[in-house]
Amino acid sequence: MRYHDTRCNKYMATVVLRAIVDIVIDGVGGEVFSEAPATLAPGGSLTTLGYSAGRKTTIDVTDLIWKQASIRGFILFAQPQAAWADAWNVIVPLLRSGAIKPIVAKTFPLAEAADALRYLVEGRPFGRVILTI
Repeated sequence: MRYHDTRCNKYMATVVLRAIVDIVIDGVGGEVFSEAPATLAPGGSLTTLGYSAGRKTTIDVTDLIWKQASIRGFILFAQPQAAWADAWNVIVPLLRSGAIKPIVAKTFPLAEAADALRYLVEGRPFGRVILTI
Protein backbone atom coordinates (compact mmCIF):
# COMPACT_ATOMS: atom_id res chain seq x y z
CA MET A 1 0.00 0.00 0.00
CA ARG A 2 1.24 3.46 -0.80
CA TYR A 3 0.96 6.12 1.84
CA HIS A 4 3.15 8.97 2.93
CA ASP A 5 1.27 11.63 4.85
CA THR A 6 -1.23 11.96 7.65
CA ARG A 7 -4.20 12.56 5.34
CA CYS A 8 -3.46 9.34 3.51
CA ASN A 9 -2.84 7.47 6.77
CA LYS A 10 -6.28 8.49 8.02
CA TYR A 11 -7.86 7.47 4.74
CA MET A 12 -6.08 4.15 4.77
CA ALA A 13 -7.03 3.50 8.38
CA THR A 14 -10.71 4.14 7.64
CA VAL A 15 -11.05 2.55 4.20
CA VAL A 16 -8.22 0.24 3.20
CA LEU A 17 -7.35 -1.23 6.58
CA ARG A 18 -10.83 -2.63 7.14
CA ALA A 19 -9.69 -5.70 5.23
CA ILE A 20 -8.74 -8.82 7.17
CA VAL A 21 -5.28 -10.11 6.30
CA ASP A 22 -2.90 -12.81 7.48
CA ILE A 23 0.26 -10.72 7.28
CA VAL A 24 0.98 -6.99 7.63
CA ILE A 25 4.46 -5.63 6.92
CA ASP A 26 4.72 -2.06 8.15
CA GLY A 27 7.65 0.12 7.16
CA VAL A 28 6.17 3.41 8.41
CA GLY A 29 5.25 3.06 12.08
CA GLY A 30 3.40 5.73 14.02
CA GLU A 31 -0.35 6.02 13.44
CA VAL A 32 -0.32 3.48 10.60
CA PHE A 33 1.18 0.84 12.89
CA SER A 34 -1.45 1.49 15.57
CA GLU A 35 -4.23 0.67 13.09
CA ALA A 36 -2.60 -2.46 11.66
CA PRO A 37 -3.42 -5.03 14.42
CA ALA A 38 -7.15 -4.48 13.84
CA THR A 39 -6.72 -5.78 10.28
CA LEU A 40 -5.16 -9.11 11.28
CA ALA A 41 -6.99 -12.38 10.81
CA PRO A 42 -6.89 -14.95 13.63
CA GLY A 43 -3.29 -16.14 13.98
CA GLY A 44 -2.09 -13.21 11.85
CA SER A 45 1.33 -11.65 12.04
CA LEU A 46 2.45 -8.01 12.03
CA THR A 47 6.08 -7.31 11.17
CA THR A 48 7.49 -3.84 11.68
CA LEU A 49 10.67 -2.68 10.00
CA GLY A 50 10.48 1.09 9.95
CA TYR A 51 9.40 4.16 11.85
CA SER A 52 9.47 7.13 9.49
CA ALA A 53 6.04 8.28 10.76
CA GLY A 54 7.00 7.84 14.40
CA ARG A 55 8.79 5.54 16.81
CA LYS A 56 6.02 5.42 19.39
CA THR A 57 2.47 4.26 18.97
CA THR A 58 -0.49 2.85 20.88
CA ILE A 59 -2.28 -0.36 19.99
CA ASP A 60 -5.40 -2.10 21.21
CA VAL A 61 -3.96 -5.29 22.71
CA THR A 62 -7.28 -7.08 22.39
CA ASP A 63 -6.59 -7.19 18.64
CA LEU A 64 -3.62 -9.41 19.49
CA ILE A 65 -5.06 -11.41 22.36
CA TRP A 66 -8.42 -12.41 20.87
CA LYS A 67 -6.90 -13.16 17.49
CA GLN A 68 -3.83 -14.90 18.94
CA ALA A 69 -1.86 -12.66 16.61
CA SER A 70 1.79 -11.68 16.90
CA ILE A 71 4.06 -8.70 16.34
CA ARG A 72 7.74 -8.97 15.48
CA GLY A 73 10.48 -6.63 14.46
CA PHE A 74 12.80 -7.05 11.50
CA ILE A 75 16.14 -5.42 10.77
CA LEU A 76 17.79 -6.11 7.46
CA PHE A 77 21.29 -5.46 8.75
CA ALA A 78 21.01 -8.30 11.27
CA GLN A 79 20.45 -10.92 8.57
CA PRO A 80 23.30 -13.34 7.79
CA GLN A 81 25.45 -12.72 4.71
CA ALA A 82 23.98 -15.79 2.98
CA ALA A 83 20.47 -14.27 3.24
CA TRP A 84 21.74 -11.04 1.64
CA ALA A 85 23.38 -13.01 -1.18
CA ASP A 86 20.21 -15.05 -1.77
CA ALA A 87 18.10 -11.90 -1.89
CA TRP A 88 20.42 -10.15 -4.35
CA ASN A 89 20.52 -13.28 -6.55
CA VAL A 90 16.74 -13.05 -6.87
CA ILE A 91 16.30 -9.29 -7.12
CA VAL A 92 19.09 -8.28 -9.54
CA PRO A 93 17.74 -10.34 -12.46
CA LEU A 94 14.25 -8.94 -11.82
CA LEU A 95 15.60 -5.38 -11.90
CA ARG A 96 17.69 -6.00 -15.02
CA SER A 97 14.76 -7.56 -16.89
CA GLY A 98 12.43 -4.73 -15.94
CA ALA A 99 10.04 -7.14 -14.19
CA ILE A 100 10.26 -4.85 -11.16
CA LYS A 101 11.09 -1.18 -11.20
CA PRO A 102 12.03 1.02 -8.26
CA ILE A 103 9.58 3.85 -7.71
CA VAL A 104 11.32 7.20 -8.13
CA ALA A 105 9.57 10.19 -6.61
CA LYS A 106 11.96 12.85 -7.92
CA THR A 107 15.44 13.32 -9.35
CA PHE A 108 17.79 16.18 -8.41
CA PRO A 109 21.21 17.17 -9.77
CA LEU A 110 23.96 16.70 -7.17
CA ALA A 111 24.34 20.49 -6.94
CA GLU A 112 20.79 20.58 -5.52
CA ALA A 113 21.42 18.01 -2.79
CA ALA A 114 20.18 20.41 -0.10
CA ASP A 115 16.88 20.78 -2.00
CA ALA A 116 16.64 17.00 -2.31
CA LEU A 117 17.08 16.57 1.44
CA ARG A 118 14.50 19.27 2.12
CA TYR A 119 12.11 17.47 -0.25
CA LEU A 120 12.65 14.21 1.66
CA VAL A 121 12.02 15.82 5.04
CA GLU A 122 9.17 18.18 4.15
CA GLY A 123 7.50 16.38 1.26
CA ARG A 124 7.79 12.84 2.65
CA PRO A 125 7.57 11.42 -0.87
CA PHE A 126 6.59 7.92 -1.78
CA GLY A 127 9.50 6.45 -3.71
CA ARG A 128 13.19 7.09 -4.00
CA VAL A 129 14.79 10.49 -4.31
CA ILE A 130 17.74 10.31 -6.71
CA LEU A 131 20.82 12.53 -6.96
CA THR A 132 22.39 12.58 -10.42
CA ILE A 133 26.04 13.36 -11.14
